[in-house]
Amino acid sequence: FIGAHPPDGMKSTTTRKTLSGVDSSQLNARPHGSHGDALLKKPTVDAALTGKAATRVAQSRAHQTKPTPRRHSVYFSSGHTPRVDPRPLGDNAYINSCIRQLISFLSSHGYDASLSPKTLASPTAKEFASLALFLFRQADENFKFGSKTEDDVPTIFRQLRYPFQISKSALYAVGSQHTWPSLLTALTWLVQMYVYEEEAQQCQATKAIPEPAVAFFEYASCSYQHFLSGDDATCNELEGEFNASQRERHSQISRGVTDLEKENAELEARLSSMVREPLHKTALQQEKETFENGVQQCKDDIATVEAFLQSAKSDSVLARQKKIKNSERLDVCRAALAQLRRQVSLQSVDATEAKTIDRDIEKQKESLSLLEQLHMDVDSRAHTARVEANDSLRDMEKCVQHYNAVARTLQIVPHTAKYANETNLEAEINPRAATLNAMVNLDFKDTVRTTVKKIHDLHMQKKWNSEREFVNLEQSLQACQDTYDEKCDEANELASKAKRSESSYDAERRRLDDVLAKITKNIATIEAEVASLRNTSEDNAQETESALQSCQSEYDECAKFCEQERLAIQNMMLAALDALMGHKQLIGDALDTSSSNTFAAEGIQ
Repeated sequence: FIGAHPPDGMKSTTTRKTLSGVDSSQLNARPHGSHGDALLKKPTVDAALTGKAATRVAQSRAHQTKPTPRRHSVYFSSGHTPRVDPRPLGDNAYINSCIRQLISFLSSHGYDASLSPKTLASPTAKEFASLALFLFRQADENFKFGSKTEDDVPTIFRQLRYPFQISKSALYAVGSQHTWPSLLTALTWLVQMYVYEEEAQQCQATKAIPEPAVAFFEYASCSYQHFLSGDDATCNELEGEFNASQRERHSQISRGVTDLEKENAELEARLSSMVREPLHKTALQQEKETFENGVQQCKDDIATVEAFLQSAKSDSVLARQKKIKNSERLDVCRAALAQLRRQVSLQSVDATEAKTIDRDIEKQKESLSLLEQLHMDVDSRAHTARVEANDSLRDMEKCVQHYNAVARTLQIVPHTAKYANETNLEAEINPRAATLNAMVNLDFKDTVRTTVKKIHDLHMQKKWNSEREFVNLEQSLQACQDTYDEKCDEANELASKAKRSESSYDAERRRLDDVLAKITKNIATIEAEVASLRNTSEDNAQETESALQSCQSEYDECAKFCEQERLAIQNMMLAALDALMGHKQLIGDALDTSSSNTFAAEGIQ
């Protein structure tokens, strides 16, 4: 009943005592503001943290019989003695992690200066002041440093309740090896507080269904207001509605548990089937096999083209030699023909010699036609060889393109790729190369195969790590399932205890109602007797007066006894109601714990 106020119509009535015997002014007291309220204009990260601590303190006060002092947040201490920083300030990995967190936050929130891990490894005093001013303005847009930044920074962090002390001497040498880690972790702490506040606001904005504890406290606040005003009918109605909603929620949780058990059984079946089945080849292994097949096909095509080029070169050389010989023979024949024609023109030829000459001419023409036919055959073969060489060259280019595509998939091309190691593994073809080995710029047997083997070994190591992580997750899942079963048993036991407490509370309340009815009836009877005695005749006045005095004394004693019994019954009812609320709080906490474990199990699955 934290923060419950009586309705407007009941302000003039006497305030009842609370269930735990604590005054209402103590229950409704507000926690003191944080020390940074005077500095920051809007709610700071410290206000968000102390708000959650105040809520926990207020919840604990509702179940105590005496007021207890306000507890401090787990992140802060009320003492003034310096603490020893437990964070590993000398670990380079931790320092690099803090630098990455700071860069990520500044980049996502519009920091206009240039950022790099090298700059934040040893910043100047001016750069540190710029970073601190930007982070402080995330809480107060109008914030400005005073005349001395070295005095303002420790003061602001102390007002923000930074758990460790920042000395002024550290701010005079910001980038030194001994002072910068502590300042960097202070800025990282502030960034983490901002991120926590943003995520908390997002969770509150996206929350559509109230938690069980919130619903219970809303019901308790409303019912207590009606209880203070004496409206028991509305209290009973609210109690019935709350019990109905809790039963509905319990049924929903039971259905959700049943669904989770079914899903868990299905996942276990799938897991067992996956364990029994052989491991399938991953996409990377398939790409590797495709790449190896492509490399082998490329090598075969290169060998075929090399053989064809050798044969084409030899055929071309033979054809050129034959062409040269035929040209020489043609020149000789033409010279001989010219000489013969000169001789014929100079000498007289008879018919026999003319026939012989004609036969020689015919033979020479036949030889010439044969040579021309042979030349045409050689040219056609050379053309066919060139066409086939071009086709083989195109096939080789396709294979090289396929190799380059697979190499880009494996991230070994270009030389700046992840697995290239600054080595150019992109294949290129030089069709004008003098030798066959110079046509391709790569050595597939040594360079490419070595690189692919390294990638294969790396991914096999990743596969082994993934399998080991899978086994660990499986074990974690089994442990979460066992924890979930235990929490379900505890929730069932607490629900049964709550039912028994409610039934005993109802029986005790009915018994007390009967007792009150009997006492009221007795009081009415006594009042009727007193009235009848007052109306008797004057003759019996003295007797009636004495009887009236005795009845009055008896009535006073009875009224006093009834008042004491009424107070005792009221205290018993309040104690029973307090015990019931304690049981309900325990049930709500158990249900919250079970729900959080269930969500954690779902996240792991």
